[in-house]
Amino acid sequence: MENSERKSPVPGILLALILGGAFVWATSLLSGAIVRTKSDSEMIRVTGSARKNIQSDFIIWTGRVSYQGVEVAATYEDLKKGIQKAIDYLKANGVKDEEIRVNAVRTQTLYASSGQQQGGYYEGETFRQIAGYRLTQSLEVRSSNVAVVEKVARGSTELISSGVAFESDAPQFIYTKIGEVKIEILAEASKDARRRAEEIAKSAGTTLSDVRFARMAPLQITPIYDFGISSEGQNDTSSNEKAITAIVTMGFGVK
Repeated sequence: MENSERKSPVPGILLALILGGAFVWATSLLSGAIVRTKSDSEMIRVTGSARKNIQSDFIIWTGRVSYQGVEVAATYEDLKKGIQKAIDYLKANGVKDEEIRVNAVRTQTLYASSGQQQGGYYEGETFRQIAGYRLTQSLEVRSSNVAVVEKVARGSTELISSGVAFESDAPQFIYTKIGEVKIEILAEASKDARRRAEEIAKSAGTTLSDVRFARMAPLQITPIYDFGISSEGQNDTSSNEKAITAIVTMGFGVK
């Protein structure tokens, strides 16, 4: 009877093992959390930057000639003469023939405000007379000779004094080697970030270890005296002389 009533020690041992294992597992998790927290705290986060002045190596410039008259055929003849004078002006000032592109003619019909005369059309109950036509044709110059085309664009108002109804847009200045400069300037920004991190680590009595992360902000291409920063990046085409700025945020472990 005594043997049959004696409780087996197995369940107690099993319970102890389970509790012990749970304690070890919980301790392991806690230890891991402490290590991760400690590891994350032992990191220096810095921002490095680099800036380089660049000169545009390509230019796009557009101008247009516009005439209006009562007869479309006669107006077109005036337009052709005006376009030819504009082309002659460009060539005389150093623009090459292959750099000039003449676009299609755009025709706009002009209507009188009101009236009921022959040659018009009905709009609802109002008869509108065709008063004439405005014809416009644009010239586009694409060239790597930036200085020449920029000078021509600035002086193109001379065409007006010669009787050509000419209108000029602002030139677009483009730098075509961004891909090459991007690699160089990002490397400089990264070096700047490391230098900053090393100074911080030195002042704290420690040294840098591995790179934890690196993030590049969008490139900023701005006029040379513009130091503005946009979160979406900038790509200025209004200035011949520009500056490209790279910003890199990096995290370094310490030891």
